[in-house]
Amino acid sequence: MPKRIVFFFVGFVVLASLLYYGFNQWKAGREKVDLWTLVPDDAALVVETNNHQALMQHLRETELWQTFSQLPMAHRFEEDIAYLDSVAPGNQRLERFLDEKRILTSLHVEGKTSLSYVFYIPVNSVGEHRFLRNLTENISKSDIFGEVTNRDYQGQQLTDVYNTRNGRGFTFFTYHNNVILSASPVLVEEIVRRVTRGEPVSVAAAFSNVDYLQQPDVYANVFVNYRALPELFGLFLKEEVMPQVRYLSTLCQSAMLELKLEQNTLFLNGFSTSEGLKNSLHNTMQPRKPQPLALKPYLPNRTAMMLHFGMQEIARLRRQQENESAYGVTVDSLARSFSQEAALVYMESNSISQTPEKVMYAHSANPARTKALINRLTNQVAEARKAQPFAEKYGDYTIHLLDVPELPEQLLGSVFHGFEQSYAVQVDGYLLISEEVATLRHLLDDIAEENVWSKSGGQKLFLEETLQEANFSLFLNTVNAWYILNRYTTEEERENLLQNATIMKRFAQVGLQFAAVEDRYYTSLLIRRPDLNSTAGQNVFEEEPGMEFDNRLDTPPFPVQNAVDRSRELVVQDSANVLLNITALGKRGWTDSLGAPLRSDVKQIEYGPDKKLRYLFITADRIHAINNQGQPLENFPFNLPDTLHLQHLAVFDYEKNGDYRLLVDDNLGNLYMYNMRGAGIQGWLPRRMDYRLAAEPQHLRVGGRDVILVPLENGYIYALNRNGDTYPGFPINLKAPLTSGTMAKIGADLRRTEVTAVTRYGNVVTFNLQGRVLRREQLMRPSKRALFQLVPESSNGRSYVIVRQEQGKVAILDQDLNELFEKRYVTSASKIVQYFHFGGDNKVYAITETGPRKTYLYDAKGKLIGGRSIENNQQVTVYYNETANDYTLYFTSGNQLKKMRFSVGE
Repeated sequence: MPKRIVFFFVGFVVLASLLYYGFNQWKAGREKVDLWTLVPDDAALVVETNNHQALMQHLRETELWQTFSQLPMAHRFEEDIAYLDSVAPGNQRLERFLDEKRILTSLHVEGKTSLSYVFYIPVNSVGEHRFLRNLTENISKSDIFGEVTNRDYQGQQLTDVYNTRNGRGFTFFTYHNNVILSASPVLVEEIVRRVTRGEPVSVAAAFSNVDYLQQPDVYANVFVNYRALPELFGLFLKEEVMPQVRYLSTLCQSAMLELKLEQNTLFLNGFSTSEGLKNSLHNTMQPRKPQPLALKPYLPNRTAMMLHFGMQEIARLRRQQENESAYGVTVDSLARSFSQEAALVYMESNSISQTPEKVMYAHSANPARTKALINRLTNQVAEARKAQPFAEKYGDYTIHLLDVPELPEQLLGSVFHGFEQSYAVQVDGYLLISEEVATLRHLLDDIAEENVWSKSGGQKLFLEETLQEANFSLFLNTVNAWYILNRYTTEEERENLLQNATIMKRFAQVGLQFAAVEDRYYTSLLIRRPDLNSTAGQNVFEEEPGMEFDNRLDTPPFPVQNAVDRSRELVVQDSANVLLNITALGKRGWTDSLGAPLRSDVKQIEYGPDKKLRYLFITADRIHAINNQGQPLENFPFNLPDTLHLQHLAVFDYEKNGDYRLLVDDNLGNLYMYNMRGAGIQGWLPRRMDYRLAAEPQHLRVGGRDVILVPLENGYIYALNRNGDTYPGFPINLKAPLTSGTMAKIGADLRRTEVTAVTRYGNVVTFNLQGRVLRREQLMRPSKRALFQLVPESSNGRSYVIVRQEQGKVAILDQDLNELFEKRYVTSASKIVQYFHFGGDNKVYAITETGPRKTYLYDAKGKLIGGRSIENNQQVTVYYNETANDYTLYFTSGNQLKKMRFSVGE
């Protein structure tokens, strides 16, 4: 009897223990786990969603999924889901299993070399447990997946799965009714260690009370770990730009943002916690009141990227530093004169090899005081270097040379590093500093021509959706910044960048902004696809009413501007040698009977006390200048000997003060220069050259010196001064004939100014103005009949392409010598090639066959616009309408001036 009692007692104890253990296991499984506590601390980004189907549906409606689905990452994800879905049990597919769940996805930089993701998926019911168990069994039985391995790791059972079809695998485990899955077993093991160490703290603990998913039209909570962002960007960017990235990342520590989607736009809005570490950007700035973006009238449309700081005390950007130079006190005073705004602006590049132009902007509280300090600093630096102060007049502005290494950094801190020397100009209430004087000249031209943000319809629409006041903003135009992105992307990632070019350029407008609110920053990230007009993408010609004249039109339509309102007009010449003006409204304007054919295009200058636009051009032996009524200016035309046969007209304004020089050349290579009163210039009556000119002479202003480049058809290039004297080191012999001009990149002096020429046989030669050849590169020449020329952009000539013609084929090469496209034509005769560049990818190539009278227009990708040619045998004129995002084409045919509108599809 006692033995039986003992037996039952032992059995009861064992049974109770088993029941207790089973209860505890069931209870533990039922405990709700905060998935955020499972995320490793080094996660760079964490995305939380709660409605998978709704998100995907909205992405499809807004065409965003069509864009993102082209990414290799999206392809891989969809492929992996499709394989899993193919072995899912019954009709309960993965999409139903994932729907209406709070799912986390964390992004990590693994081993400082690659990106990895972790998915955290709750299992909410017995049915979902059964689905998951059956799915696991089906995976192990499927021939798609290899051997499924289970292993124990610190008390958790991990399952490793390998896909034999695509060679990828993943690891997962279940924890308290949650599945944690990743392609990285290392990350899964890190999560196991995290949960076995005790009670982990959420990476988003600072935002424990924030849940944007409870609000309408919000599709995700997005957590950002700014401290991990440098490692993330370091996977894609070269080390030379990483110091700036690391410093900018110290503005904030972490953020929780809401994700909203609208038609062609992504919004991420929320709050960021400030970074409290010593020497962080936040502690350096100590911002209070955010400031508006007021420098829009001075930002050119070719801006690629801008870092903008808005604070009442801009001098806070400087870290406390001692400047013991002779002009240190003046530099400190100049820095303290700035207020409200400072910006670092990168301009659009046309080549990967080209260092991007950048400009420092700083708003002045007292422009008169800033001007006085600039003058004082100019004199002090010149005195310290025992040199003469340098200042250049450019129109109504004065550009000063401040030969102080890293002056912008001394004024505004380390973000503004990278200025070997500085040229400064004051424009209204802003001080602008650039490393190259040519950059400031181009910028002043853009401001004068109103090619700026405040006048751009597309830019206005974008800025209306951004924060109107901020302490720090980063604006990026991915199209304008394309070559910059390629330049600073690592070699390993550049191929991916090129493969995703369409997506990157489609969502061209990016704005990231931070506005201080108490001890946090309101944060806004906007990624926007620019609005397209209703005809965009159709790639068709829409013929508009043209004009018919009494006589045949013998010249192409020359683009000009209205002398009063600067609207776009045209000038043509008919067979009776009458010059005809066509206004922007398509009406006839002034006329001028020349009595001889034009020998040049029509140039325009601001001249006279009213500074109105005048027209300049040449005939065989005359130089003409007329006003906006078609009447000759005083002293014009200039009558040259009737034995001359003029070839080109070049117009120079050395000081930008209206004192113009007119330079012409004849068919024997003689150069003649005159002022606007008709007086010949000493040294140019004539300046005899050895051969005819290959192109119009080009004037450069370099370090206070005037250089006139003269390319000759025999391959010699001369560099002449104002008096016609040859600079030392010239002429340069390219050792091959030339049929086109040169392209110059103006530097601080003759040594640092680079000029590029392309010979008839494809030798690309780059030299400086000291006469030293820097580089020679022979382009691929398929046959001896392949001939080359440099074709500058038709509007302002700041960029160029190289054209190769060979037996009816025409190839276009960019400035990095990469072939963009090649086309074949009916005849083998030489073609007229024109290149129009209106910023970013707004490019049009016009190739004209004069024999068959056909002109073909191509977009930036080499796609034939309109799917057909137009009947024409002369050059064409193309205007771009930035607001409507379309183009207007003008060309002549018989006695008609024809006009067509067209758009360029993606």
